[in-house]
This record gives sequence, C-alpha cells and structure tokens, in this order.
Amino acid sequence: MRTLALAALLLATACGKPLLYAEVEIPSAVIQVPQQTFPSTLSPIPTDFCTADPAFPTDPGNTCLQKSIEYDLGADFRDLVEDAASFELRLTELSIALSATNLLDDFGSVKRVRIVAEGRDATQPSIELARYVRNDALPPARSITVGTRSSVNLGTYVLGGFIKIRSELEFEQDIPEFTADVTGDFYLKVTVDWGKQLGVL
Repeated sequence: MRTLALAALLLATACGKPLLYAEVEIPSAVIQVPQQTFPSTLSPIPTDFCTADPAFPTDPGNTCLQKSIEYDLGADFRDLVEDAASFELRLTELSIALSATNLLDDFGSVKRVRIVAEGRDATQPSIELARYVRNDALPPARSITVGTRSSVNLGTYVLGGFIKIRSELEFEQDIPEFTADVTGDFYLKVTVDWGKQLGVL
C-alpha cells in the first residue's frame, strides 16, 4: 500500500499538486465479516436491548435487541488512514443476511430490522443505513436480507481503522437462533500530506 501511495504521489505532482502531497483512491474494498451467531431469545434473558431512538420507536409489547459488528478496514488501509490529512469513506453497498439455524424455524415474529453505523462516541449520532419492514401479506420468512446502497461519507465514523455497524431487531414473540452474514463494499479516498508526516513542510 505504501508503494501505491508513492505512485499516487508521482501522479499528483505531475498534475501540479504540491510536492509531497498525494491522493490515493480505492474504488472498491469488499470486506466480509465472519458469520455471526445470535442465540434464541428462549435462552437466558438477553440484556443487549436497543437504545431508545425516536426515529425507530419499538411498538408497545414488542422487544428490540441489538448487536454490533466491527468492520476491520485492513492493515494497509489503516496505514493510509493514520497518515491521512483527510479521508473519505463511503459505504457503497451493504448486505446482511439472517438465516434461522433450524430450517423449520422462521422469522414470522420479526417486525423490523434496522442497520446503523455507530458513532465513535456519545456525541456522534448513529446513521441509519438500511431498514427491513415485514410484509404481513407474505408467508413468514425463513431468512431476511437487508441491503442498501449508500453515498453517506462515513469517514468520521472510523476509529483506529475500524467502523462499527449495528443491527437492531424488533420482534413480537420469541425468535429462534439464527446466523448473520455481513458483507460491505467501501469506497475510500485518502489525502496524504507526506511533508507534514515527515516534518519537512
């Protein structure tokens, strides 16, 4: 990745950019999180309830549980982000597939699913990326796929090379054990000021 940055530096200089200044653009960085397992709500009473959010109120009598999953942007990308004068990170596509572990089970009691990018601290609000709402006219689903295409800049949501994506499930009755497969496609553009990094400018 350092070689890539140096190549970009030469291109930037040739385009009239200041010396020791570079822009590195990565149009597509596909990251897949290892499969996550969620226990049935028939297990010991869960404690990871959803945070109250006026934009996503839980209906009376329903339960909402949440789980956070971290995307690791990779060692090479972290190097660039740490060296950056500024950077832009956009989630261009996100897919989360929920599947019941037992093929006889279904998600008929799941009313809504919401996917959000978590803030780095309490002062930064979460951003909703995708939402699933059950269609009562259809048979109960044995799997749910929540997908989105987004152009929101998530650069300020990256901390130490990681970004947290949280899933929230609202359900009316107990839900079975299930797994979640998460895949994200990111666009990354980094501006690196090597002069500042080297202390020569």
